[in-house]
Amino acid sequence: MTSGNELTVFTATVYPDVARIWYACVRRAFPAHATTFEIFYDSDGAGLPPGCFDGANIVRRTPERRDHHDAYNDAVKRAETPYLAIIDTDVFWTSGELWADVRRRLERPEVAAVSCISRSRRKSHGTYAVVLKPEIYRRVLEKLPEGFYPGAEFLDPKLPMTQWRWFDTGDILTQAVMDAGYEVELLHLDKSREVVRFYGITLSRRGGRNFGAAALTEMAGKDKYFWRGYVSNLVLQRVYRRVFRGGPAYDFPFRPLPLVLRSLRTTPSVLAWRYGFLRHILRGGRQVEKFLREAPVL
Repeated sequence: MTSGNELTVFTATVYPDVARIWYACVRRAFPAHATTFEIFYDSDGAGLPPGCFDGANIVRRTPERRDHHDAYNDAVKRAETPYLAIIDTDVFWTSGELWADVRRRLERPEVAAVSCISRSRRKSHGTYAVVLKPEIYRRVLEKLPEGFYPGAEFLDPKLPMTQWRWFDTGDILTQAVMDAGYEVELLHLDKSREVVRFYGITLSRRGGRNFGAAALTEMAGKDKYFWRGYVSNLVLQRVYRRVFRGGPAYDFPFRPLPLVLRSLRTTPSVLAWRYGFLRHILRGGRQVEKFLREAPVL
């Protein structure tokens, strides 16, 4: 990573089209003169399309950097900047002022990280949108080399998942940082719409590719995760088409109508929840599009 800058902004991606929207946002949210941008391409595909990520350092898989968990740990170890932001590609910063506020919070020496989107079921920053101090995290990784990897203490298929004890990406590391005596500010800026979060982007697309359109529609009709992923992809596809006039298309070949028809076959309470989520995610799409059209590259 390039030294001399103040901040490194890092993400891991499977789909170049989603990363293109993400990159266009972070270039407007963080000052280029003080920021290094890095994108880990977590796929064996041809790579990210030329011309869509000018100025970013593209990182590929290696035997030591096998997937996104390895890539997060590796980003912490390699960082030469005082601050490192790890932001998922389906989380979009839509403010040029937010970084200044996060930086002020990080100026307190006891604060190791500021999480802009945090988990609700446990105290964890995950990797949604966390800005951390690499120097502190490197010391923690010396005792916890697994770093961002998930883990499990108790899993029993015979019991409800609510009784399982498992840890998602970044959960164990967050706790280790706090156990080392540091503070992690756990914010929920997606609730205040200072950042915009989409849901289930990757697994819903993989489900459609692996099992076909009919199977994806049926999975979405039965499962909240895949329903949100299907809808989120449709909204991001619309944003992509309206913002980017050239380059590769948004690679989501699944149509809205089958999902609409399947979505109506449910209970009134689920239908009400789906309508509320649709309004929420459409508003998020409009916010991202407005930011990309109106905000200058910093």
